[in-house]
Amino acid sequence: MSNPLAVAMVTAVLGRVLAEALVGAPPGGAAGAGVSTLRPDMLAAAEADGKARGINVFLYQVVPNGSWGSVDLPTRRADGTLLTRPQQALDLHYLLTFCGDESTLEPQRALGVAVSTLAARPLLSRELVRDTIRHAIERDPASWEQFSDLADQIDIVRLTLMPLSLEELSKLWSTFHQAAYRLSVGYRATVVLLDSADTPQPALPVLSRGIDVFPNSVPLITRVTADSAPTAPVRAGTLLRIEGQRLRGPLRTLVRVGGVEAEVPDGRATGTRLTVPLPAGVRAGVQGVQVLQPRTAGDPPQERGGAESNVSPVTVRPTVAGEVTTAPGDEEPDRVRVFTVPLDPPAGPRQRVVLLLNEHRPPGGRTARAYTFLAPPPGAEGAPDRPSVAVPTTGVEPGTYLVRVQVDGAESVLTTGDDGRYDLPRVTVTAP
Repeated sequence: MSNPLAVAMVTAVLGRVLAEALVGAPPGGAAGAGVSTLRPDMLAAAEADGKARGINVFLYQVVPNGSWGSVDLPTRRADGTLLTRPQQALDLHYLLTFCGDESTLEPQRALGVAVSTLAARPLLSRELVRDTIRHAIERDPASWEQFSDLADQIDIVRLTLMPLSLEELSKLWSTFHQAAYRLSVGYRATVVLLDSADTPQPALPVLSRGIDVFPNSVPLITRVTADSAPTAPVRAGTLLRIEGQRLRGPLRTLVRVGGVEAEVPDGRATGTRLTVPLPAGVRAGVQGVQVLQPRTAGDPPQERGGAESNVSPVTVRPTVAGEVTTAPGDEEPDRVRVFTVPLDPPAGPRQRVVLLLNEHRPPGGRTARAYTFLAPPPGAEGAPDRPSVAVPTTGVEPGTYLVRVQVDGAESVLTTGDDGRYDLPRVTVTAP
């Protein structure tokens, strides 16, 4: 494998091969021409200064190599420690542009030298790479080339002439700002294998081998409802009914709701139905439900992660868990009131809370008043849950109001009185 300098090293070796080819060209070739590595839109200015006559090598595209990309095994263990050094296999696409006196066909002569040379020497051999590094150090003892390890790469870089159509050349040159087209050909250098300098942690050799066989039985959830009735709201303490297939595990059965796990007692687990109380700590809102079936493996046997079902959604409703109180706000106490609403389950620091007020049994001949207020922005991540939420309000007229709360879109439930009309929870707002 190679360190990050490999890409630049391929460009340097390719430039050296072409420079030697121009010097050693037969009579009538491209005497006095050189090699540059400029962006094509910089060639006009460089040519005016006499610095761009010959071959310009420009790396215009880098793509992953399809053949080597499929052999990279997982690089980390389950605990995150490094197993092997991460590797990236690349193909480098170069644009060779030829400059010189058009009246004497210098660009075409330089093209002939370049194409014939790369056809005869399509490999950037290890000896060639090492020789290029040695010459670079002779010119400059502090050169960056000395730190490249491209010569030690497991595979050798190969150069291939790319058939660029007129349309591809047109699109490519149009990306260069105000650059006139010059005679050009494309080459692909493959493969460059980059890896990191991270050192994998050594692992002990395998002491013994064993095979654990499990039936291919993955649980499937088809529906999640309250056990009392399919249309009943799911709140803190509600008994959940989970329906599906292959739900009971061979060892034990777990249910995960919103990231909180609970074990299902054996008497409440069958292959098609599980009943389990909503685990404590599950927040209000739409939560994912999943069935987990741990299994034992190894010698001695140890419980390990086993089959996991699909994730099915359930809406957990918040509950107004006590008396709703009001108090004057800090500003304009005659207009601002702060409603404090106790919640079960508590609202998370990043959950969106909305207070809904509807007038309770307004006098005849008048439409009931209704108000909606958003709680202040949630706290920072890591802040404690909020067992009660204080919501500033403005413009609420005196009267008695039914109180509902939405937490991440999940709405609390109103209860009805003896007359079948909504009656609780409610709060009375008095005149200031």
